Amino acid sequence: MNAPGLKNLFLQDSVLTRAAVRVMARPGPIAMLMLVRDEIDIIATNIEFHLQMGIHQFVITDNGSVDGTREILTDYKRRLGSSLVIIDDVDPAYHQVMRVNRMIAVAKEAFRPRWIISSDADEFWYPASGRYETELDGRKNILNCYWHNFLPRAKARWPEFIDIGEMPGYHGRMSKAFCLARGLIGMYLGNHEPRSIPRIASPSTNIRVYHYPVRSYEQFEKKVVQGHRAALKASVGGSAAWHWREYYQAWESGRLPQLYEELAYRNRLSQDTTMSNLLSGLEIRVDERS
Repeated sequence: MNAPGLKNLFLQDSVLTRAAVRVMARPGPIAMLMLVRDEIDIIATNIEFHLQMGIHQFVITDNGSVDGTREILTDYKRRLGSSLVIIDDVDPAYHQVMRVNRMIAVAKEAFRPRWIISSDADEFWYPASGRYETELDGRKNILNCYWHNFLPRAKARWPEFIDIGEMPGYHGRMSKAFCLARGLIGMYLGNHEPRSIPRIASPSTNIRVYHYPVRSYEQFEKKVVQGHRAALKASVGGSAAWHWREYYQAWESGRLPQLYEELAYRNRLSQDTTMSNLLSGLEIRVDERS
C-alpha cells in the first residue's frame, strides 16, 4: 500500500463522533498486530496464548528474522489461512511508527475488526475476567492496559518466571492501548500511545499485559545489539532509544552479563504465578525452541 493510499484510508476512517463511540465501542472482533524480529523463543507461545484467549485475527510484520521466526509464521499461515496476514519488511532500521501504522491499515482492510491491539511478541494480554469484553460498555474507545514486567530468574525458562518488578526502560506505570478500530489513526513512537479521534480513554482493571522483555541472556544480548543499531540507522534519539544506548555500552565494555544477572534482583515488587500456570498447560503445535 503506497503512502497516499495509507493516508486516505486513515482520513476516511477517522471521522468518529463521541455519540458514535457509544454505538461502536461494544464487544466485537479483535485484531492483534505484532512487529517481530528473531523471536523464535516466544512467538509460537504468544500466538497460541492469544488464540486461546479469543483473538483470531493477526497482522504480523517480520523484520528480517534469521533465527526461524519467519518459518514459524509460515506454519501458522498454513493453519490460520486468511486470519493471519504476514508482511515481510527486511529494512534493519527502526521504522516502528510506519510499520505499525501500515499494520493498522491492513487489519482494517482485511478484517474489519471492532478493536485493535498493537502488541509485541513479548506481551501477553491477559483478561482477568476471562473475557476482553468485560469493560467494553460504549463509554470509551481506548483502554489503557498496564505492564506487569517479569524479571529473569536464574536457571528458569521464561514461561516459569514469577517475579514482577522494574527494570531500566520497563516499569509498571507504562501502559499499552486496547483501541477501537474506528477513529484509530495510528500509533506514536514507542507503540504505547494511540492517535485516536475522539480520545476517550480509561484505565483497564481487567486486562493485564504480562511482559517478558528480558528472557535468556542470549535473547537479551541480541535484543540490545539489534535494537541499538536499528535506532542508529533510523536516527531515533531521545527517550525512545536511551535504554538501548545504555545497554549497548554495557555490551561493548563486557558488562552486559553482569547487568543481566542484576536484573533478576533489581526492584522486585511481587510474585505472580498466573502466567506460569497458564503456560504450563498450553499446547504449542509448532516446533519452538526454548
